[in-house]
Amino acid sequence: MTLSLHAKRGARLAIASAFGLALAACGSAPLVMPATTTVGPERASGQSHLMDKTFAGQNACNAKNHDRPFVVEWDATDSAQFESLAGSDVVFVRYEGCKLQVIDSCKNDSVKGTLGAYRPVVWTSGSVEKVDIADEGELVAKLPLGVASLGGRVSSGEKFHMEYFVSGTRTATRAAAYKADLAKVPGCRGVTHFVYAYALGAFALGSAKNISGEVKGSVWGAEAGVAKKHTAAAEKNGGLLSSCRGVSAKEVETCKAPIRLTLREIDDAENPDAVASRAPETATAANLAGRVNDRMNLNEKAQEHFNSAKVKLGAHDGLGCIAELDKADQADPRPNVVSTSPTSWGATTRAQCLMLSGRCSAGKELQRKASENHATPGFSSPEVVDKLVESLVAQSCSGSDGTDRDRLLYALARLQEGTSSKKDAAFCKKHYDTATALLPKVPPADDQDYLVKGGAMSIRENASRCSAKAGDCAQAWAAYRDASSRLMKANYDYTGEFKRLFSTCASAAP
Repeated sequence: MTLSLHAKRGARLAIASAFGLALAACGSAPLVMPATTTVGPERASGQSHLMDKTFAGQNACNAKNHDRPFVVEWDATDSAQFESLAGSDVVFVRYEGCKLQVIDSCKNDSVKGTLGAYRPVVWTSGSVEKVDIADEGELVAKLPLGVASLGGRVSSGEKFHMEYFVSGTRTATRAAAYKADLAKVPGCRGVTHFVYAYALGAFALGSAKNISGEVKGSVWGAEAGVAKKHTAAAEKNGGLLSSCRGVSAKEVETCKAPIRLTLREIDDAENPDAVASRAPETATAANLAGRVNDRMNLNEKAQEHFNSAKVKLGAHDGLGCIAELDKADQADPRPNVVSTSPTSWGATTRAQCLMLSGRCSAGKELQRKASENHATPGFSSPEVVDKLVESLVAQSCSGSDGTDRDRLLYALARLQEGTSSKKDAAFCKKHYDTATALLPKVPPADDQDYLVKGGAMSIRENASRCSAKAGDCAQAWAAYRDASSRLMKANYDYTGEFKRLFSTCASAAP
């Protein structure tokens, strides 16, 4: 049977009406079927406003859905403020919508760490990761704190590329924060979350339109073999991405910026510690007194590891020393104690061990900051700090990643060491060859740089004495003769001089 157009339309309306009545009879609201659906004008990017009407769209900036935000809006000042707070206390924030505000007044200035603190950084050997933002949905999902500054540009069709490197993570000593505790601190009004953990490292973010060509590697990172081919300029940065390289990243200050937070809401329940403090003292009670004893035991354990690190440092075991320092830092996580912090007295030990393990650059950076932090009045000038750092370089910088000057100073110091402490001939020859090869390449730092200006004389005398003390007279003569002619350009007969200075090896000279 064939129905007319009006009949078909009438049948559809009847079915829809009956369906609506049926829902109403079951306690549901009648289903309204509008003739058309209005979604509003489309955006410049071609995206419609239809998403705005959905649950996901209306909850796009709900903090519950984005508890691990990247802090792309922070500049160097914001990061420094955060690190300063995190150095002694857990950080509290107000996190609403796509906006996050650090509440720096939420702490007890009289007693640091009253509301919690952070454990030492757990370092990782990371790699450069990438995030691409193509539309508003991806912006909200991946970079919620970037909505305010980037939302308009993304809605207009602009795309963004971000790269980041995580060198380590710090977690809070407490798994939760409680409203009853915060209510006792006036500065905590308005707090919604606390930073349970945060990732350190570096990131760079920029518009994809500024990246020319196909990106196969990293644009801004350590893997950036093709980076120079791009004209990309990062618009937002945290740390210096190009400085982050594998396991060495943890020693580089420019790869320790806070880049991502893990947030937890403030708990309505009562703090278990408050309950524990009212519990009777028993041998097995997990009360506050017991926890204090545990901390004391940990500090003793930390001291054992630190002492072991010093022993390994004395034995020139750089890697073993660092391993012991890492264990000490885990056992005693106080920010003013951990060896990775330039403010701790253990920083110099770590700097030396880094140099001995082949990481001269990282060791020098840590030692420089440690020297600046601990210098007494009158000894904090850049010139004095430079000399302090160089004295450590000369003793410990055995790696190949240092400068020519670093390696020269180390070789000179080893030759001098061989004049007072007997070494084998191979030791003397190795450092003689290094010193003679580097001296012509290293200019004096200034007119007072007697280490380099007098380097030729030092090499000749100490290399000869080192070899003579090792029992290799032929090598002692060769070093004296060659250093005289090549480095000092002597044009006189120095044979008699050698015989006089090295009477025990006189027969080695012609």
